[in-house]
Amino acid sequence: MASVREGNAGRKSRRVALHGAAPCKALPPCANDLNNAGHRSRVLRVWQIAALRRSGKWVQFMQFGADNLRPVVCLHSLEYPAAPPWGLCVDAAAEGFGIVAVRRGGFGGSSEVHSIDEEAAILSEFLEQADLDDVILVVEGTARQAGLKLARSSPRVSFTFLVRPAYSDAYAGDLDPWTVNLVIQALQTQAGANLSLGALNLIGRRTGHRALYEMLFKHADDLAFIKAHARDLEDAWQSFSRINADTFRRNLSILMNDPTLGPGALADLPGMALIGAETLPAWREAFEEKSASLGISTACLPRGAFFTLHQSASAFINLLKKVP
Repeated sequence: MASVREGNAGRKSRRVALHGAAPCKALPPCANDLNNAGHRSRVLRVWQIAALRRSGKWVQFMQFGADNLRPVVCLHSLEYPAAPPWGLCVDAAAEGFGIVAVRRGGFGGSSEVHSIDEEAAILSEFLEQADLDDVILVVEGTARQAGLKLARSSPRVSFTFLVRPAYSDAYAGDLDPWTVNLVIQALQTQAGANLSLGALNLIGRRTGHRALYEMLFKHADDLAFIKAHARDLEDAWQSFSRINADTFRRNLSILMNDPTLGPGALADLPGMALIGAETLPAWREAFEEKSASLGISTACLPRGAFFTLHQSASAFINLLKKVP
């Protein structure tokens, strides 16, 4: 496969179903075969769609870096369905890591899914068809359930970072009442999910999506990220504003108690849980306690809370370099 830097910058992505394997044209060792998953004329950080042969599903993804780099597959959270920022992708490539951002089921051009099991199965098929091996999986926020199921079921995943995994019983009083009520309403009933999602979309249309993000994410570093990444924020909003209530509610369901995360549940998982330095104190304390109970090691990224991964590129890449 040719480098992502090749191709026509003005060409729009299109759905392609390739039949049979095509030769990988990257310099050896060749890390993947993403030309079997999507359009081969790739350009820098452009979304494209993989047509999966076995399931017939679509997966929207963005690749940065040559094919001989170790793949870092990123699964986004509900609130920010976008790829890591350009600077992080450049720095990662310089250190030997190729970023592959994947839009999860129901977001953007990816097919809708009806369960966490189905989402994990589709992601596993994507890794297989793209021939991505020795994958470092990056799972943000509400992607936790699908990401953990993928990490446990796919032999192609060798290490997993859980970023803001939201598996702790944090004190909701640290959030403003409007946000708390919106989440509770969405979790209680399907009708409530419709109302909550509709309210967010209405505010986003009336005041602008940047104002909505600034209302929800108030930490200093997070606000700085919102102001500095207008184009990426627009991309995330366009994806979020088109999801349905089922996708919205399924993602929020990670805030409910997960019976699979009992003591020692992650002790055998090659991975690490990450949190940002600006995370609310009660949430950070609960995160540390729950991580210790689960048996997974932790690290604190130096900037941000909700956007900590995107703002802490150097620290995160240093962690990548330590992955065996």
